Amino acid sequence: MRLILPLSAKERLAFMRRPKWFSYAAADSILDRLEGLLDYPPSHRMPGLQILGDSNSGKTAVGLEFLARHPMDPNLDGDAAVIPVLRIEVPPNPDEARLYDEIFIALRQPFRARDPVSEKARQVRALLDSVGCRMLMLDEFQHVLGPRNDRRRVVMDVVKHLGNVLRLSVVVLGTTEAQVAVSKDEQLANRLTPLWMPTWRMDGEYRRLLASFEATLPLREPSRLQQRDMAALILGLSEGLLGEMRDLLCLAVAEALGRGEESITQDLLRNVTWTAPSDRRRRLATARI
Repeated sequence: MRLILPLSAKERLAFMRRPKWFSYAAADSILDRLEGLLDYPPSHRMPGLQILGDSNSGKTAVGLEFLARHPMDPNLDGDAAVIPVLRIEVPPNPDEARLYDEIFIALRQPFRARDPVSEKARQVRALLDSVGCRMLMLDEFQHVLGPRNDRRRVVMDVVKHLGNVLRLSVVVLGTTEAQVAVSKDEQLANRLTPLWMPTWRMDGEYRRLLASFEATLPLREPSRLQQRDMAALILGLSEGLLGEMRDLLCLAVAEALGRGEESITQDLLRNVTWTAPSDRRRRLATARI
């Protein structure tokens, strides 16, 4: 931070908005489970995980952190790059072809959109095998619930087939609806153990998390986020969701720097333009009626 604090307000705000990883017990436990899957010996029935939680609870951040710990190896002396973990985002209303297309894109491989699905399936299997993929990570898995039942079954069958044929672990990330999607296939439900992201509460772990946030604030005066009244205010506004805390503090830093202030105060937090996540969901539900 000594290199950040002398920078301009604009540069410090840009630093605040960059993605950052904060270690905490629940995330460390999930990362350990993912490491265990990656080291699991190939078998005809590979285990997997469901990483579940509310929107903005930190699911994707955990997935991206694991991906960062196991990046692609260009393997310049070999025949192909080594990609132990492949992450894709399940598109809305997915079908078999779109799922294969997302894998092509994640592998940065050219493909013909109009190729028959059978040809895409063959190419995807060959590519995943050639890069040594051992884990397929599917984010936003709740989108599988969108299609008709017949399309949904095909997508689920593709996921199972890739896991079976390539002997890789499948990890899905999503909201409660993702667990509903998995539950519709007995074989997947038996293989993918559900793990839940925490909703934070006022305890020592939460105060340590706030200390981690405080250490990255690009402000020149202490904000004392760990103090009980401040911690309770942040918890209430964020409703205990990690991503909401980060977004709230980013807004607070922007407000402070805009005012020419160098710390976050309770008064500033109460006056920042902010809508609680439950209010956002309620307004969205009302708008859809």
